[in-house]
Amino acid sequence: MIGWIDVMEPVAYQTWLSGGAGGESLAATGAKLFVQHACNTCHRPDSLARGPNLEGLFGKTVKLQDGRTLVADESYIRESIVAPNAKLVAGFQPIMPTFQGLISEEGLLQLVAYIKSLSKAGPSPAGIPPPVKESAPEREAPK
Repeated sequence: MIGWIDVMEPVAYQTWLSGGAGGESLAATGAKLFVQHACNTCHRPDSLARGPNLEGLFGKTVKLQDGRTLVADESYIRESIVAPNAKLVAGFQPIMPTFQGLISEEGLLQLVAYIKSLSKAGPSPAGIPPPVKESAPEREAPK
């Protein structure tokens, strides 16, 4: 097997480890990939969603179509990207295409980091605003 080893200075390695050059985090880069691959068109928090809502998913228990449950961890998220029909979420059709071979290993790490970041409080990375949750209009108090 032939391979390469890149030797880096400690500071350069930490930059690479945190998501690459430019100070952009893995999650911020993953947010861009999420939009670039149009994942946001199906994984939405509203009634138009064709895939599970990913906000708050990481670390939660997921019910599968076959009745099993599992915790949504890094391994599950990665597998769901490369083999989406392996463990189908209850209530959703097997319509997600596989991204195996289309997204690099680094890209998978970035997407997983982004999905993990959706489970933390605060604004999402890369300036992508969190989805607006619709609420009922406020009523004026009687006079």
